Amino acid sequence: MDTITQITLGAAVGEALLGKKIGNKAALWGAAFGVLPDLDVLASPFVSEVQALAIHRGITHSLFFCVVAAPLFGWLLQRYQKNDATWRDWSWLVFWVFLTHIFIDVCTSYGTQVFQPFSNYSLSFNSIFIIDPFYTLPLLAGIGIALFLNRQSQHRRWANWLGIGISSLYLLLGFGVKFHINNVFEYNFNRQQISPERYMTTPSPLNILLWTGYAEANDTLYAGLYSIFDEDDKIDFQSVPQNGELLQPYRNQLPVERLIWFSRGYYAAEKKPEGLIVHDLRFGRSDLWLTEQSAPYVWNYRLEFNGDSTKVTGFKQYEPSFDMRAEMWDRLLNRVIGN
Repeated sequence: MDTITQITLGAAVGEALLGKKIGNKAALWGAAFGVLPDLDVLASPFVSEVQALAIHRGITHSLFFCVVAAPLFGWLLQRYQKNDATWRDWSWLVFWVFLTHIFIDVCTSYGTQVFQPFSNYSLSFNSIFIIDPFYTLPLLAGIGIALFLNRQSQHRRWANWLGIGISSLYLLLGFGVKFHINNVFEYNFNRQQISPERYMTTPSPLNILLWTGYAEANDTLYAGLYSIFDEDDKIDFQSVPQNGELLQPYRNQLPVERLIWFSRGYYAAEKKPEGLIVHDLRFGRSDLWLTEQSAPYVWNYRLEFNGDSTKVTGFKQYEPSFDMRAEMWDRLLNRVIGN
């Protein structure tokens, strides 16, 4: 999730666990540790992009890290923070802040290596967009109100827990909606005689009402949209050739295999004047698939080769971009409500 959400969630968890005992410092430390796992991006200037892709949401987002790092940070906090909190109190706070950080990241589409260092399997539930105000705002309101109340006040705890409760219910609602969405997409695959080798559904930006589905079948990816407010269950798919043959000569080479692993197979290759490009389709197009015209993909990598172009030596990522015009947001809103 976005940094603001992780800070807010960490602060709310810290307040829930230690707010009564140490006051606002609990939320402050919760916020700090809420963003700490994402500091793995600081390694990026010192490693290649191939390595950075594996490092982000890697060991610092693992269950192993929660178990090992929490007591260490708990000891440091108990040693240097002079208050009533014990080593166990601090360790418990850090553990739950890390664990909730990991869980909310797993709910997004990016993928989180929760089983590191034993496995690099990237887990993602695809049940919430990386920025969703309907999840973040209740948390923010709850912790914001709590911080202005006396730490012994029952209203303070109620305000914070109410924010956590509403956000958690919204998160659970996302799983319920996704179950329905998957059934609709599977129905359309059968009706339109698409036999996917794999498929995924993921929410569109800022909501859990409009979903994008991707299906891979016979070197083609099919992308479609469905809103829970649509009048019927028919989905119009757009097909994208994967062009797997463009990557075939370079299979088993680390940079290419790393991109396929990261995209979980939802990629398309394309030869362009600037080189051989790999698009990660999980993050969609700049038009959010709301138009039938061709539009730039959001997440792209240009492969780099050695002198005779027989070996892929690395890749460069294109910066993600969205169409931010008001017209596109109006189109998104209209599609969310079923138009």
